Amino acid sequence: MPDVHRRRPPRAVRNRPTFAPIAALTVALLLSLLPALAGCSNEEAPAESPRLLLFGVDAGTWNILTPMMQAGELPTLTSLVNRGSYGILKTGVPIQSPQMWTSIATGVVPEKHGITRFTAEIPGTDREVPVTSNMRKVKAFWNILSEADVTVGIVGWWPSWPAEEVNGFVIAQRAWPVNWSRHGIPFGAARDRSGRLMVEDFDGRTYPEELYADFEPFIVTEEDVTTSELALLFPDPSFTDPAKQFHARWVFAKDKTFADAGLAMLKRHKPDVFAVYLQGTDVVSHYYWGYQRQEGFTVSPADERLYGRVVRNYYRYVDGVIAAYLQEVGDETAVMIVSDHGFETKRDLKERWERGEKIRTVEGGKDVPWDHGVDGIFIMTGPGVRKDNRLPDTSVVDVTPTMLAYLGLPVAEDMDGTATVEAFEASFLDGNPVTTVATYETGGPQGDQTPMESPMDEGIKEKLRALGYIE
Repeated sequence: MPDVHRRRPPRAVRNRPTFAPIAALTVALLLSLLPALAGCSNEEAPAESPRLLLFGVDAGTWNILTPMMQAGELPTLTSLVNRGSYGILKTGVPIQSPQMWTSIATGVVPEKHGITRFTAEIPGTDREVPVTSNMRKVKAFWNILSEADVTVGIVGWWPSWPAEEVNGFVIAQRAWPVNWSRHGIPFGAARDRSGRLMVEDFDGRTYPEELYADFEPFIVTEEDVTTSELALLFPDPSFTDPAKQFHARWVFAKDKTFADAGLAMLKRHKPDVFAVYLQGTDVVSHYYWGYQRQEGFTVSPADERLYGRVVRNYYRYVDGVIAAYLQEVGDETAVMIVSDHGFETKRDLKERWERGEKIRTVEGGKDVPWDHGVDGIFIMTGPGVRKDNRLPDTSVVDVTPTMLAYLGLPVAEDMDGTATVEAFEASFLDGNPVTTVATYETGGPQGDQTPMESPMDEGIKEKLRALGYIE
């Protein structure tokens, strides 16, 4: 079974000289073509540079997507699959989110990019903090694109705090203050006498720093989720148990914050490449997966009515989020949808669990027979992308190389991934052959890679403990 720790043989590519930064090329090209363009009609004008929209859907799985698409429940994702290329995106082991989202963003395995656990120890202390972006040892796609004068917008990526300087903007994951709060009082925040949320100020939540003022009005806390919004996930009005609703409420609040803020920033700044991360499909799977009769679980009629559709309802919400973004960007923007891993019923553990035996899953450390799986999702559509095209299995380390190739930039030879050229039309490859460059890791170390502390740390760790990821 392939994983990101074993590099696949490179696909055949045509080499050509490394591209100069896009802005410089554009200026030179326009200068050379000005006389000819003066007499061109609109139809003859050269095409704009490609644009790309990337959705990171945590734990996105075909185990849910396929039956829902067949039932007509996910119109946006179904349309993207029909109009593009799709397949299984293999992840690495251990199947943990910060490692795999960083492999997606860099094209290299965790041993190279340096994010190998959920937490890291601060040197000279016994304190561990959640991993931070400055620990990454290689450039992410937003660094590479920024250096090529491509504008970027990054929203909620894991890990992305502290926000890095880019040619565009970053809203770091820790810009949302409610990482774990059963009582509506976020870690790193308090409420004044009027009840207004007072968030502790700390650097790096956005780049540029002043962007936080534009982001803050979009913050939604768990207690802010309205009854009508909650009904998207729990349509039965008799369901009012706060403890059973809690996990869906807080992650919906987080995703709504980033989805709404991201769409507003996309409209305002119009970056060439935009990426947004959504976590809820993972969280609701951990807590509500076992209520699904479709997965072979025995569920009482009352529990099925209250909880049996939560996972699928969250996918419906994500489908709607993607639809809103697509309406903004139009058909000329390429779209990629990827997950860091899948989610599945562990059939062997399920049999033992049903016999009353004590079980323990490997990844989440939970005593239930469902958890992360190695088969994630990859969907891509846009100009030059093959339609209704089932791809061979690809890897999380192939995402950044594929993105670079589509945008006309070289793939680094020291990346562990390769461009998924099977997703591209032959005519697109004829006009845009995949090129390579030795490395993007020039200029020495990127800075201090010591883990950093933030007011969010204890909330993040408490959440990870509840999921069994850390002790």
